[in-house]
Amino acid sequence: MCHPGASKLQALQMLVRCGMAELQPHVDRLLTQSVASALGQATSLSVVLLVALEESQMTSVQVTENIRLSVLKSVQRYMEKESNFDNKRILLQCFGKVLTNLMQQGRVVTSDTFSLIKEYFHIPLDKLQTVLSAVDTTTIRLILEYFSRNRATLHLSEEYLQTMVSVFFHTHLAQDASLFRELSPLIAMASPADIQALPALHSNPYILPTINSLVPSLTAERRYALGRWFACSMSSANLTAGGLSLIRDTGNLIAYLPFHRFQHLSPAQLLDGLDVLLQNTLTPLQQYFMAQTLTGTFRNLTADQFRRLGNVTCLANPTGLLQYAHTEAFMAIQQSVRECVAQGYRVPSSMVSSVVLASSDLSSPSSLSAESLVELSHFLPQLGTDFLSKLSQSKLNFALPSLASVAFSPAQAGVIVDKLSAAVSLVEPGRLSSLGSLVSGVRVETLWGITSDSLLSALPNISLHQPGLTPPQANAITTKLWGFPEVTGWLGKLEPLLSSTPLLSVLPRTPRLVPTAASRTQPWTTQQAIALFEEAHKQKSAMTVQDLLALGTIAPGVSCRALKRMFQVTPSLDTMRDVLVFLRTQPVPLHTSLKKCIIEELYQLDFFSELLGELGAQIALSLPVSTIKKFPPDMMEALRRMVLQESQVFMLLPTTKKLLLVDKMLQRLNMYTGIYTEEEFRGMGVMATYVADEVFMQVNRQFLLDSLEMLQDLCYVGTKLELVAQMLQENSTFGPVQNWTLEVLIQVGRFLFFLKKETLQLIPAAVMTQERIERLFMSQQQWEESEFGALCMQSMEVQERQELFNKQQFVLQFFLGFLKVNRASAALVPSCESLHVTRPSAWSINSLTAMTAASFTRCLELLGADPYLPTYQLQTLLTKAKEVYGPASSLSPSVIGQLGRLSSQFSVEELGRLNLSELRAVAALGAINTWSSRQLSVLFLRMLNSTKLTPSQLDSSSLVALGYIICGAEAPVMRNLNAVEFSKAVLWLGRLRLQCSEVQQRALVGLLSHSLAFGPISSWGTDVFLEISGLAVGLSDMEMSSLVREQIEGLTPLAVSLIPPDRFTVVFQPVQISMFSYEQAVAVTKAQLAALSTEQQTALSMVINPWEDKPVDFRGRSSGVAVFPCPLCQLGELLMLLSLQLLFTSCA
Repeated sequence: MCHPGASKLQALQMLVRCGMAELQPHVDRLLTQSVASALGQATSLSVVLLVALEESQMTSVQVTENIRLSVLKSVQRYMEKESNFDNKRILLQCFGKVLTNLMQQGRVVTSDTFSLIKEYFHIPLDKLQTVLSAVDTTTIRLILEYFSRNRATLHLSEEYLQTMVSVFFHTHLAQDASLFRELSPLIAMASPADIQALPALHSNPYILPTINSLVPSLTAERRYALGRWFACSMSSANLTAGGLSLIRDTGNLIAYLPFHRFQHLSPAQLLDGLDVLLQNTLTPLQQYFMAQTLTGTFRNLTADQFRRLGNVTCLANPTGLLQYAHTEAFMAIQQSVRECVAQGYRVPSSMVSSVVLASSDLSSPSSLSAESLVELSHFLPQLGTDFLSKLSQSKLNFALPSLASVAFSPAQAGVIVDKLSAAVSLVEPGRLSSLGSLVSGVRVETLWGITSDSLLSALPNISLHQPGLTPPQANAITTKLWGFPEVTGWLGKLEPLLSSTPLLSVLPRTPRLVPTAASRTQPWTTQQAIALFEEAHKQKSAMTVQDLLALGTIAPGVSCRALKRMFQVTPSLDTMRDVLVFLRTQPVPLHTSLKKCIIEELYQLDFFSELLGELGAQIALSLPVSTIKKFPPDMMEALRRMVLQESQVFMLLPTTKKLLLVDKMLQRLNMYTGIYTEEEFRGMGVMATYVADEVFMQVNRQFLLDSLEMLQDLCYVGTKLELVAQMLQENSTFGPVQNWTLEVLIQVGRFLFFLKKETLQLIPAAVMTQERIERLFMSQQQWEESEFGALCMQSMEVQERQELFNKQQFVLQFFLGFLKVNRASAALVPSCESLHVTRPSAWSINSLTAMTAASFTRCLELLGADPYLPTYQLQTLLTKAKEVYGPASSLSPSVIGQLGRLSSQFSVEELGRLNLSELRAVAALGAINTWSSRQLSVLFLRMLNSTKLTPSQLDSSSLVALGYIICGAEAPVMRNLNAVEFSKAVLWLGRLRLQCSEVQQRALVGLLSHSLAFGPISSWGTDVFLEISGLAVGLSDMEMSSLVREQIEGLTPLAVSLIPPDRFTVVFQPVQISMFSYEQAVAVTKAQLAALSTEQQTALSMVINPWEDKPVDFRGRSSGVAVFPCPLCQLGELLMLLSLQLLFTSCA
C-alpha cells in the first residue's frame, strides 16, 4: 500500500485483498458454505468487502466514487444474472443498509442506482414479508420513493401490495413514527388491521391533518378502521370535555368513531359540528342518535338547520318535530320527510300521519289541488285504491311525471291508468312510455292492441321502474314482439324482457339469430342459450374453443359433449384458462350441468391446481366438499378470496354445504383455536357467521360492540341466533336486558328479535314505545329487502322464518299491552300507516277488525298480501271486507284483486258468483296456492263464464294469469287447450307447485309434446326440461325412466321434489340417480328418501358427498368399494342419509 508511486486505486485494491484475507473467518461464520461458495463465484471482491464492512460495522469508510460505482454495478450485474432468489435474498435482506449507503454517497441518486431498489419489487410473495421486515429505515424510504415514482408501471398484485403495506405499518412504522409522512398515501391499500397499527395520535402532529385529508377517498371499511384507531386516543371523557368546537377542530375522523364512543358527544358539540358530520358518511345509528339528540334537546332549531339535516330529520322523534307546526321550520321538516319516502326510506307511522298527511284534507280527495297531489305522490300507495279512484283525471295527468316513479301495486296502478286512459288512449305514441312504474296497471287486453313500435320504445323506460310488469303483461309483450320476423333486429330493446321470453318464441328465430353480432351480447337464459348453441353447432359442427368464445353470451349453452371434444383438440393450460376467464364474465349464472362438466374435465388434468384462481366462485363452489377439504392452505386462501369477491354465489348454496365448506376452510387456514379476531372475522366476509359455534363464541367482544351495525347486515341461521342473543347479554357487552336503555336498544337493532320470549319480557317497558317498536320492525324489513338479507331469508327453513316472525309479533303485542291479562277492554287500534310499517299479522285480530271502514279499505291490499295471517284470521277479515264492500257477487274486479289470501275463505258458492272478467282479478286469485280442488274447479269455470271464452281460446297471457287455477280444469278440458299458447305460458306455470292430479299432469305434458310445441318427449333436451320445470312430473313412468343424461340435467330441483315417492323409487334407477347434480340431490324429500332402496340411497349419498377415491359402478360392477359391505354398514349408511336429509330438505 505504501509503495512509492502507487495510485489510490491500487492502494484500495490492496486494501480489498488484505481485508479479504483478514476477514475471511468472519465471512465463513456469517454464511453457510453453499451461500459463501455462491457469493465467491458470482460476485467480485467488492461484494465480499461489503460483507466484511457490514460485519465490522465499518460503514463510515469513504469509498471513492469509482469504487462505489464499481461495487454497485457488480451487485447489479449479479442481481440480473442470478436466478436463485435465496442467493439474492442475502444481499437484499441482510446488506440493504450497506447498499443504500453506497447509493446515497453519490451526488445524485440515479436510475442506475435505483435499479437495486427495483429488486425489492421482484421478491417472491412468500418471501416478501421476511425480507422487508429486516431492511432498515433508509432503505424503506428509498423503496417508497421508487414506488411513488413508478407505481403505474410496476403492475404489482393486490396481495403483493397488501403484504408490503402490512410490513411497513406493523414493523417499520411502529419503530419509527417519522415514516408516516411517506407511508400515508398507502393507507388506501392498508387492511383494517394495518390501519389500527398506526402510532398513537400524540406522537406526531402531522398525522391528524394528513388522515383527515385522506378520509374522503378511502373505502368505508378503512374509514371505520381509522375511527377505531382514533378511539384509542380519544376516551369518552376526552370527548365530553373537548369543548364546543371539538368536532370542527378534529375534522372528518371524528365521524367514524365507534358508536359506543360517538354517543358521548354532547348536543352542543353535535350542533356546532353539524357541517363536518354531514359531509361524511354517517351510519344509520349515528344519524339516529344525532336526530334524536338534537330535536330532543333544542326547541329552536331553524328551517336552515333542518334543511341541512336533510334525511337525518326522518330519524327524529315525530313528537319532537310536531312542536314546530305552523312555522317555517315545519315546512322544511315536511319536505325532508317527503324526500325520505321518495328515496325509499321507511319512517314511523306517526311521522306520516301527523307530520305529512295531517296537513292535507284527505277526507275529500277531489278537493286536493294538483300541486298537493304531486307533493303527496309517494304517500298515495298508503292511501289505497278507494282514495285513488276519487282523484280526477286532469289532476292525475298533471301529476303523472311524479306518479310515474312511485311504486304502486298493480291494483292501485290499474285504478290510475284506467282514469288516465279514459281521456288519452294508451295506443298513442309515447303514452305507454310516460307511465313509468304505472305500467303494471295496464290491462293485458290493452297491451295486445298497442303497436310494436310503441312497445319497443317503452321497454327501456319500463325496465327502470319497480315493480315493473306483471307475468301476464310480460308474456303478452314478449309473445307479441317475438311473433314478428323483424325481432332479430330488436334485441337491444328487448333485453330487459329476455328472461321473461318463452323458449317456444325463441326457437323458430334461432337460425337468424345466431349469425347476428347482437345475439352474442344478450343475457340469454340457460335454456335460450342452449337452443342457440345447438343452432350454432349445426351451422358449424367442427367447432373449436376459439369459435366457442366468439359466440359470446350464447357460449354458456354449450353441451358437455361438445365442450369435451373441443378440449380434446387443444388440452392446454392456456386453453382452459381462456375458457374459465370467459365464463366468469358471463351476465347470467352458469347452469349446474356446465359447471359439473368443467369440473369433471379439470379433474383429468395435471394442472388443475394452477387453474383454481381462474375458476371463479360459481365453479369453485360447485366442487364437492370432499375435494375442497383436500386443498392446501394456499388453494384454500385463493378460494376464500373468490368467495369474498362473489359473495352472492356462496349465499345461494344450500345451508348445509355452506356450513361444511366454512368448517373445512377454518381447519385448513388454522383458525379453529384461540380468539376469533376482528381480522379473521372480516377476512371471512359473508362466511363469518357460518363458522362452528365454538369458533363463533370466541369472537372478540370489543369488535362485537364496535361493529354491531355491520354485523346486523350478515346472515344468521340455526343456533347462531341464540349465540348472538347470549353474547349481547354478557357483562362485557350490554349486560342483562333488565338494565338495557334506549341507547342500548338502538345499537342492538334487529338483534332484539334473536332473544327468547321470556327474556324479551324483561326489557324495561318504558323504552319500548310504539315508535321504538316500529323502528325495530323497519330495521328488520330493511335487512330482509337487502341483497344478502333476501338471500338469507330464502335459505332459512320455513320453521325458522316463522319463529322469527313470532318474536316480532310477541314484541309488538306484549309491549303494546295486547297480552296483558287485565288490560283495558278497548284494544289499541292500529292506523293503516302503522300496519305498513309493521305488518298486519303482528297485531291482534280484534284490533284489526276494530279499524274504521275507511282505514280498512286503505289497508285491504296489505291485509291480503300478509303471508303470516292464519286461516281463522283470514276468515274473520273476509267477513269484515264483506261488511264494507258487500257480498261476493257485488265485488268489483279491483276489489277482488286486492283481497289476496282473504279470497281463499270464500265459499264455493261465493266463488261461483265473482266477477272475473278482468285478467288482473284472475291473476290475483291465481297466485294463491291454498285452494281446494273444488274451489279450483269453480274458479276455472267462473273465469271462462266471465270472459265468455272457451278453453281453446285461452291465450298464453290468460293461462299465465290462471296460475294455480289451471288445475281447476279437468283433464279432458286441458287437452282442448291450445298447445302452442300453453307452451308459451309454461315458463311461469312450471315454476309453481301445482296441485294437479296425475291425470291432469299427464294431460299438460301431452300439450307440451304436441308437434307444434316442443315435439316428442324423446327429442327434448336440457333446454326444454329447464323451461317446463315442475311440469316434468307429468311424464309417464316409462318416459321418466328412459331419460338420458342431458334430459336429467334439465330436471329442476322443483321437478325432482314434486315426483310422488312411490313413482320416484320406480322411475329412477341408481345409475340415473348418480347423474343428479348436488342441487337435485338435496331437493329429494324425506318421503322420497324413505321410499328408496338401499342401492338408490347409496347413489344419492354419493352425489351429496362423493367418495372420489372409491367410485362405484351402479351397473353391477364395483371398481373399488362394495355397494353392500355389511348389514351394519347398510344400517349406518341409512341413518347417515336420513340425518343429512333432515338438514338438506324441508317437508315435501
